[in-house]
Amino acid sequence: MKVTIKIISKIIIAVVFIFSGFVKCVDPTGTAIKLEEYLVVFGMNFMIPLSLTLSILMCGAEMLVGIMLLLNLKIKWAIWLAVAFMIFYTPLTLWLAISNKVTDCGCFGDALVLTNWQTFLKNVVLDVFVVILFINRENFKDLFKPGIQAFAALGFALLVAGFEFYNLNHLPVIDFMPYKIGANIPAGMIIPDDAPQAKYKIIFYYEKDGTRQSFTDKNLPDSTWKFVDRKDKLIQKGYVPPIHDFSIITPDNLDVTNKILSDPGYNYLLVISNIEKTNLSHFDEINRIAESAVSKGYGFYALTSSVTEEHELFKEKVKASYPVYLMDETTVKTMIRSNPGLMLIKGGTIIGKWHYKQLKNIKES
Repeated sequence: MKVTIKIISKIIIAVVFIFSGFVKCVDPTGTAIKLEEYLVVFGMNFMIPLSLTLSILMCGAEMLVGIMLLLNLKIKWAIWLAVAFMIFYTPLTLWLAISNKVTDCGCFGDALVLTNWQTFLKNVVLDVFVVILFINRENFKDLFKPGIQAFAALGFALLVAGFEFYNLNHLPVIDFMPYKIGANIPAGMIIPDDAPQAKYKIIFYYEKDGTRQSFTDKNLPDSTWKFVDRKDKLIQKGYVPPIHDFSIITPDNLDVTNKILSDPGYNYLLVISNIEKTNLSHFDEINRIAESAVSKGYGFYALTSSVTEEHELFKEKVKASYPVYLMDETTVKTMIRSNPGLMLIKGGTIIGKWHYKQLKNIKES
């Protein structure tokens, strides 16, 4: 019985670590964005430039620990690393559940979104299995001979790192975002009629004789009290559609979202999350694609979250003839993990996405 529990515990922890690491290794940039949220909350903004490096190391280590556990590869090291991960994650997720400072912990990337309390309870269950592993750590035997262990571990580490860097230099091999190929953007913005609505608790603050007190709408004070403030506290989150905050605004502050999404023809969207940080080395190629597209009657628009004042300077710098429109920063980062990246839509449906290093793969039609 002890052997069975020990093996089951090892398999469960290994599978969870591999899955959690894999879905984040698929999208290291997305994990880096989530890490930036944490760094801001903890007042560690000075580390934001290191967010991508930290993402690569953390995601890779998590996946590697899972592989080592599953294959009995340097098994005692793997158990100690699993314990270290859980010692870090469990109190962190408890704090998140209580404070709700970051609404989605990002433990399973964008593949599986859990509430903060669900994440904490998940970690508590995993802690039980990790404790069983730790207690029985001396009973596990490495699969390979000592001379091969380090070589095999290094080999898997290189494979995991290679997988991460492939996804960084291309688009993620699996797109867990709502803007995947085949998705219809307008359909993703629809809120069903029976969707849960957000619920708020309204708190009113009144003062009397130097005393400040809170009230609800059911026990408001008499007229001798003076109203000073009101706060709306979210007690139940409403339905949020997969695609939200999607709007395309011209420099003249005109909303052209519906015009572009309802166009039955082809439209290229050049997504630039940040003009100052965008890679400029492929804009000659992008401009040729734009000229070819426009000559065929297709639309070609650049979308960026950078301020309007930078648009004309950018167009002059890259010799762009296409318009540059404004979009929400989170939205442009979510649409495509490339700066710049190119998306092709037709009737609001995404039919193609390319990293700036993959532009040669675009087939002219």
